[in-house]
Amino acid sequence: MGECMNGFMDQLAANRKENLEGGGQAAIALQHELGKMTARERIDYLVDEGTFVELGSRTRDPRNDLGELTKPSPSDGVVMGAAEISGRQVMVYAMDFTVMSGSLGEQGVWKMAELVKMAGQEQVPIIGMFDSVGSRITFTRGFFGLNGLAHLARNYCLYSGVVPQIALVLGPCAGPLAQIPVLSDFLIMNQNTGFLWLGGEIDSEDAGRADFHMEKSGQVDFLADSDEEAMDLAKRLFEYMPGNCWHKPADMEPSDDPERREEALLQVMPNNPKFTYDIHEIIDLIVDDGEFFEVKEDFAPNLVVGFARFDGMAAGIAASNPDEPSGGMEPDSSDKYSDKYDRFMMFLDNFNIPLITMSDTTAYPPGDRWERMGVIRHGAKNLHGYSHLTNPKVTIVLRRSYGGSNITMGCSKMGPDFIYAWPTVEFAPTGPESIVQAVFHKQLAKAKEEGNYDEVYNYYLDMLKERFSVMNMAKGFTHRYTVHEIIDPRDTRSIIIKSLRATAEKRETLPEKRHWVKPA
Repeated sequence: MGECMNGFMDQLAANRKENLEGGGQAAIALQHELGKMTARERIDYLVDEGTFVELGSRTRDPRNDLGELTKPSPSDGVVMGAAEISGRQVMVYAMDFTVMSGSLGEQGVWKMAELVKMAGQEQVPIIGMFDSVGSRITFTRGFFGLNGLAHLARNYCLYSGVVPQIALVLGPCAGPLAQIPVLSDFLIMNQNTGFLWLGGEIDSEDAGRADFHMEKSGQVDFLADSDEEAMDLAKRLFEYMPGNCWHKPADMEPSDDPERREEALLQVMPNNPKFTYDIHEIIDLIVDDGEFFEVKEDFAPNLVVGFARFDGMAAGIAASNPDEPSGGMEPDSSDKYSDKYDRFMMFLDNFNIPLITMSDTTAYPPGDRWERMGVIRHGAKNLHGYSHLTNPKVTIVLRRSYGGSNITMGCSKMGPDFIYAWPTVEFAPTGPESIVQAVFHKQLAKAKEEGNYDEVYNYYLDMLKERFSVMNMAKGFTHRYTVHEIIDPRDTRSIIIKSLRATAEKRETLPEKRHWVKPA
């Protein structure tokens, strides 16, 4: 090797050595004491061994060259590059807390912004891991990173729906930077070390913690007990995604019988419609190997959303849960279902993932309280979002389908490819009990005077329930409440699989427009 090249190789070796040391052994030891992995350890755990190609490793805080900074700033606190997960290409970055507490430097933020752009242009998913106290501010240079932060945010927005975006908050993530993981499609948070906060005073002990953002703000999709579990969740989530919006998720080799019938499905639903059941019991019986990957598990539990496979085919499931406030569509569940966080319904459509809707709900709650909370506009988002879906859509109506829920939950003429109903289904403009009170109030008043109120009430109720039964409604195929077929509950799994196969090559177009305007 020539003397000139040898000098450059020495510089390159020194650069790599400094990068591997991060903020120094003391900072690395502290990171481990806090229960956190280092940025490089996280990337090594997340991606396939030997596939990580680092980018921007020579980057440093400009103050190093100006003599204004004595602390090391390897990679300016951001380790990033291209890699593979399960043999599939991704772009990945991790903020390095050992370097000045992961503070966001003007070069580091530009690296992240450029990597997101590269992921969009190369059409591969982007995964970001956040562990940062926020913006790096100095007396001598102020903070020059806002320009880069704006570039980062814009790139996340521009390439949303082009490539999947996964964020992991594994430590603090504060200030304007906190908006970036929320812009991602899915947010995974370490509930022991993660902290997400935009700014201002903290008035409660749980504010900013993972449970707070799962149960109250609804901004977190998955909780983890450790960095390793968070990355395992990311890898599992990755399995349901294609590389970009032009592809479909890869099928997996099925290990479950597509024709499997479940006798237990006949026992899940109580005879009395006033009694509840847990929708998870049905989901677990019909998906491949009982594996359901639930999203936002603890937020608005009256609506259950998540991923599963049917004969190896990836699908998203949105199901009303009668076990939680009768499966009603209150504002939080409406947001959970629709596209407020660009998380589920639109994500499925963007990335060609079929939607399985399972409906058993008493519809939107009436009354002053809910009207003040904007139940109308929240429901309008559902209607607007579902109307624009072009991905395969299969609806299974299980029991009650009252009022606006019939439209919102993928029934009627909202555009599902197939609508199936269990024979237990009731279609009605509102609950039959309310209709009896409203329509037959004179007869009931008279019955109350004559002492046979219960007998008269039950007579009219049974008459209406018979009239609203899908077994009668389905006799009219093109009007009223329409289903394509009434099915034996035990055949639910095989019917879904056959329907997904039938829609595998589906092509649906929408009216030409620049873009839609969402309800408020």
